[in-house]
Amino acid sequence: MKQIKCILVTSSLVFALTGCQLISNSQKVEVKPPVDVTQPDDTGVIETPPQIVKQTDWNATLSPFVNKILHTSLADNDNNIILISDIQNRSDDYLATNQIDDALHQLMNKQNVFTVVNRQSINQAKQALGMSTDDKLVSRGKMIGLAKSINAGYVLFTTIYKAPRDSNDANLSIELLSTQSGEILTRVTSKDFPSQQDTTNNKDNVSEAHE
Repeated sequence: MKQIKCILVTSSLVFALTGCQLISNSQKVEVKPPVDVTQPDDTGVIETPPQIVKQTDWNATLSPFVNKILHTSLADNDNNIILISDIQNRSDDYLATNQIDDALHQLMNKQNVFTVVNRQSINQAKQALGMSTDDKLVSRGKMIGLAKSINAGYVLFTTIYKAPRDSNDANLSIELLSTQSGEILTRVTSKDFPSQQDTTNNKDNVSEAHE
């Protein structure tokens, strides 16, 4: 019995010493909090303001062209139905051609010389001919063929060579085509109208002459 008690006492002392050592070792271990690598930015995020896109008043730009087309003599043709063609974009810029098309339809619907083909009839004719309603490869031949399928006597064909920027005028042409012969009956270009810049220069020159 005495030996058993001695063994138990000895075991208890060993466990006690081991526990003390573990406690002392655990006290030496320093636990550091995790480092937050995300530093707060007191300056905040400065967003780039959206660029203001200049809106072109196509009604005002195209009105002189349309007026000059309407005052020209027409071919001897009883068919006064006219198709406003898709816009031929030869500029290096993106153009919202739908806005140009809207302006042309608004201007042409105010006159009483031609009967304008509506867009629904144009789209139906394109589908019948297998043409895309958003065809980028616009040509006179395509538009004349489209006009013939609708039985239109004329085509109003518009080409944009340069979109207006700042004080510079647009460079464009509008042609009146005969569906029957395919010839250009009338062609009006930007050169037919003095630019605003030229007009301003002329006014300055006149003022200097009077001085």
